[in-house]
Amino acid sequence: MNKSKLLNLYLIALLLGGLIGMLGSCFKLLIDYLSDGLSHTASAVSIYGIPEFIISSAITVVFVVIAWWMVVKIAPEASGSGVQEIEGILLHKRYVNWRRLLPVKFIGGIFAISAKMVVGREGPMIQMGGNCGEMLGEWFNITRYRRDTLIAAGAAAGLATAFNAPIAGILFMIEEMRAQFNFSFTNFKTVAITCVAATIAMRICLGAGPAIPMAVFSTPDLPSLSLFFVLGLIVGLTGLVFNRGLMACLALKDKWSFKKQAYYVAGIAALAGLLVVFRPYWVGGGYDIIEQSLTLLPNAKTLLLVFTIRFCMTLLCYTTGVPGGIFAPMLALGTLIGLFCYDVFNFFIFDLTIHPGMFAVAGMGALFSAVVRAPMTGIVLVVEMTQNYNLILPVMVSCLTATTVMQFARNEPIYTQLLQRTLRAEEVVASPAVT
Repeated sequence: MNKSKLLNLYLIALLLGGLIGMLGSCFKLLIDYLSDGLSHTASAVSIYGIPEFIISSAITVVFVVIAWWMVVKIAPEASGSGVQEIEGILLHKRYVNWRRLLPVKFIGGIFAISAKMVVGREGPMIQMGGNCGEMLGEWFNITRYRRDTLIAAGAAAGLATAFNAPIAGILFMIEEMRAQFNFSFTNFKTVAITCVAATIAMRICLGAGPAIPMAVFSTPDLPSLSLFFVLGLIVGLTGLVFNRGLMACLALKDKWSFKKQAYYVAGIAALAGLLVVFRPYWVGGGYDIIEQSLTLLPNAKTLLLVFTIRFCMTLLCYTTGVPGGIFAPMLALGTLIGLFCYDVFNFFIFDLTIHPGMFAVAGMGALFSAVVRAPMTGIVLVVEMTQNYNLILPVMVSCLTATTVMQFARNEPIYTQLLQRTLRAEEVVASPAVT
């Protein structure tokens, strides 16, 4: 590759990163703005005698059904997280149509996430980032090989923007998409440039603070690492149940008629709208429950109850097929597991000196690593998000243990399973035509 073409590629990577950083910032700001607006609207209208929970449920149903309808009728590939779609595109097994994907994912994602469905914005940002890479590749008439690099770079930058974690974005592309990513120095550097540019643009728009503000802890002593090993075992088993539960729910939904699926989407949305009024921390992406848990430090029974509710709501909400991912809900679940394990350890070990927040950070990284089977990404991700760099060793113990449990269980990464489900569905649709 000559110097001129190489320089052009890097300049496009800079442009792509800046675009994704601004796109991610707008995505987050609009979600926050609309979410607050919906809450205020429900409260304001309730003064006319209509119960607030009815108003909240009605608004949520309208927003979620619109988001679902956009996916079904305009861009089916916008369903759910979208990470599996990027993997399929890089394998040349899935098509890419950024003209319809970007507006549906952006608008539908805002509607579904602001309505407090238990889905996150990180998966959609990865898919939108990858599609932005395809868009610029088409505009600048880049070869298919280099266009794939821009798709990978855009997806990595989407994660970096969503989590304010550029290194994790790079690692995610190398680790999670290692089978799809054509690794070379030029391609790696393109990904890195895009992630850095996206993070800078995002920080200009939103600020440079950590994605999850919390205290910075000192390094725990070596004997305590055994507790993080036990935590990893527990989280690994939880990740196994999560993966199998999610795929089972999706398999069940795939058998339903269009009408039954529509009723299901409206029902789950109504339930989410109801919980927004009575138990707001049981729904939503998860950042609120993370901060709330770390601040109030609930007891073990409360943690177990909230974990169970959010676990079920995550599966139910993702199964609806609205635009939204599982990254943030997974981090919230990991936080709850970590704090629950701390309470259990503290009960059996008198005067446990480790701060509960350390187990929360380790739990976040471990559950992400177990479900996605990307331990290095999980380790770096939670460290960058919380800026707790001294916890790398205990987090590594938990993450590596959790992924080992999944490996022994022979449970494939969740996005691999989701991609296989999509490809199987395509084969079923195409088979009558072949016959």
